[in-house]
Amino acid sequence: MWYNGTTLRYLRTFGILAATAVLGVSAALAAAAPTTIPIGTTGGILVSAYGSVWTTDLTSDHLIRIDPKAGDVTGQRRLGARPYGLAAGAGSIWVASQAADTLARVNPQTLRITKRIRVGFQAFSAAFGARSVWVSLESDGTVARIDPRRNKVVARIRGFADPNGLVYAYRAVWVSDLAAGRVVRVDPRTNRITARIKIPRADWITPGAGALWVSSEKNRVYRLDPHARKVTATVAVGANPLASAWVAGELWVPNIDSNSISVVDPATNAVSRTIPAGNAPLGVLSTPDGVFVSMSNDGAVWRFPTGS
Repeated sequence: MWYNGTTLRYLRTFGILAATAVLGVSAALAAAAPTTIPIGTTGGILVSAYGSVWTTDLTSDHLIRIDPKAGDVTGQRRLGARPYGLAAGAGSIWVASQAADTLARVNPQTLRITKRIRVGFQAFSAAFGARSVWVSLESDGTVARIDPRRNKVVARIRGFADPNGLVYAYRAVWVSDLAAGRVVRVDPRTNRITARIKIPRADWITPGAGALWVSSEKNRVYRLDPHARKVTATVAVGANPLASAWVAGELWVPNIDSNSISVVDPATNAVSRTIPAGNAPLGVLSTPDGVFVSMSNDGAVWRFPTGS
């Protein structure tokens, strides 16, 4: 779940030398002046797939396609109410809506909706992995598994209080159960829960550097070892962090209520610097053409250029 203090709640949503060089690239990106891409009113999560950057406008109910090289919007498609959960796979873009009960399957070239699949209300996050689409549903505390070959829900995993962010990584589906204060591991071979790890107010999960990095509404990012299934480090960041991403070997964490990005160095498990960032940044995406940051309050996506 995320919300900004000035708005209504919108969702219930290497070696030493090599490391030094990589971190220098990240710092240069942060120092570069970003350009602004207007997308509408309320920006959502960012995904890179099929040669484009994808996001949503939760107010106008549109899927937005962006050319990452030109930094221009190249297409829009109206979807269900408050589209938020976003994933790519099986030749399609998958969009789950907060205030509708459907998951839309969209052709990335034509933007035509090829199928609407009923999954349930209050979808928060979507992910693709193990030849399936996974959608977390806050309304009934379940995770739905969709088979893209059949375009239907083939399993519902229960046992969550408030499933939020989810990701497929390290041969499992990981779900942040915000109200219960835990991250839950689901085995995709059996559709069963195999582990529950305590993390207070767990909200979003980003894999990388051999770990899972869990954004928490406690204004922390927790480093979780997926094999030992325990927290190995805790990093204090800004207020209300959400959808982080890896940029040149560092984790960029958007802080919705601080209007900033905390840059975390995985070698030290500490914030190396803080970048001022627009109005309620909620998602970061790194591509070869730049680093994109979505803003939830001013309807824009920032683009930090590469090679700066």
